[in-house]
Amino acid sequence: MSGRSIFLSERPESDARIRVPSRPEDLNHLRPGDIVQSWEPWFVWSDQCEKFDAWNEWRRIGDPLADDALAALFPSTLATSIHGIDLLEALQSKASSDTESPCHPNSSPIHEYLDATLAEPPKGINATESEIHLAQAFFAANAVPITLSLLYFSLGGGFASSRISRILRSTSYIIPSNGAAEFTTDAGKERTVMRLLETLQFVIDVMGGSLPPALTDLNADKSKIDMSKWRGPTCLAPGTGEGWKSTLRVRLLHAVARRRVQQQAQNNTTEHGNPHLSLRYVQSIDGVPLNQEDMAYTLSAFAFGPLHCLPKLGFSFTRAEADATIAMWRHVGFYLGIDPTILVKHFRDWETAETFGAMCGQMLDLELHETLEAARDAGVEPPPPSTIALINALGNHVDAARPVAERFALTRYLLGNRASDLLSIPAMPRFTYTKLRLSLFTATLPTHFGHVYATLAPQLGSSWERRRGELVLEALGRMTRYKLGMRRTTFRARNVEGELEDTVKEAESVTRNKEDVARFMKRWRAIWWEMGGVLMAWAVMVGVLGWKLYY
Repeated sequence: MSGRSIFLSERPESDARIRVPSRPEDLNHLRPGDIVQSWEPWFVWSDQCEKFDAWNEWRRIGDPLADDALAALFPSTLATSIHGIDLLEALQSKASSDTESPCHPNSSPIHEYLDATLAEPPKGINATESEIHLAQAFFAANAVPITLSLLYFSLGGGFASSRISRILRSTSYIIPSNGAAEFTTDAGKERTVMRLLETLQFVIDVMGGSLPPALTDLNADKSKIDMSKWRGPTCLAPGTGEGWKSTLRVRLLHAVARRRVQQQAQNNTTEHGNPHLSLRYVQSIDGVPLNQEDMAYTLSAFAFGPLHCLPKLGFSFTRAEADATIAMWRHVGFYLGIDPTILVKHFRDWETAETFGAMCGQMLDLELHETLEAARDAGVEPPPPSTIALINALGNHVDAARPVAERFALTRYLLGNRASDLLSIPAMPRFTYTKLRLSLFTATLPTHFGHVYATLAPQLGSSWERRRGELVLEALGRMTRYKLGMRRTTFRARNVEGELEDTVKEAESVTRNKEDVARFMKRWRAIWWEMGGVLMAWAVMVGVLGWKLYY
């Protein structure tokens, strides 16, 4: 997509408007038109950007609706009985039993939560039917590069925040409770990869790539199931959509994590008298765990991150596709419990989301600088970022075919040298970057072929493009379930060690049907045989034409 961007590719010639904030409070003094140094490394400050006071206010607000519903379901501390429970199902069951009982009012926090989430997002936040269809089709056509962007840019860059890392460490979610050291063990890597795959399952569900559980194990040819019935607005339909259910389950999982961290943080103090050097969460300084700032970061990682990275990976998109993607995630953000004012202002369209993405990078940059400066003043080593350990862990199942050197190179390529240096991501030899660029170019060939094919033979080419996207999305879902141990997650809470109960694995298990897999592989091979056949035909036509012209 061409057009004006807030990011600048090089340092401006004039230093008059250049600003290099050193503390978050410095953001309060920036003015529209200032050139601000960040990760990219430069972007233009505008009225759309938020002062630090706004971010600090968001840091004090959690998700009262979900928190109160969870407290009503589990009035005391989170007992071990919460482990392995489908929280959405438990809330719905409790609401149903309360409705039938004359002793319980229907205005309980549980009913309020369900009533609010069963409503459609208000105008200005909701995505239209056409936007949802376009966003899901765009994801299906670009599922592989989008997944790479989420792993190496969004997730890799997110670990720059020591505060977010403390939350994940406290809940043993993604980051093991023992910190980066446990990443190096096979068991630690395996647990981390399982959680990343569960996050990928959430994205697949939201993007219409999942059948209802009753149909997942169905011994039938999936090619004969009309997936359009489960995609589009149906996927996000309140009460029934698979994407809607997964979003609400993730929101409740956030409420569990928030409560756990708050309970653990009651007696936590800071190391060396500075919160930036702490491995433990200190709520009086860090704010409410998984607050509105954290959730806005996360939504930006899903919405802005891939769109920002796709051109670097060799893929393009239209303004309509970008706006539809932002609208889709804005719609999902409403059900995740993000403040509507944040969604309206910062996820209105691609331009506002890009500005907010730059701001998120700026805040992470300042937080990382504060950590390094605090360590220098205290004369101690700063807490090690978990990014490197995470990149190593991705070799377990998720991106195992890519050598670790290329994974580091890809992270530096997407994040940029400035951010990578701050995160201590090592630079790789030039040969590694050459191999990486070659592999990225190879990955774009099916997309370029599809565009040419659709131009020369509109009906056949458009059909091939659509079928390829559907097959890639189906393959991603199959791979995720397989690598999760043949289960489809319903985002149930783990125990304090970050492990799933055996009963959960049994409840979430799916059956691998050999006949169904064989039918899928037949369709998978057919799409690539068609591509090979068309390319061969084009080569013959060009050869014949060249021979006639020459002779």
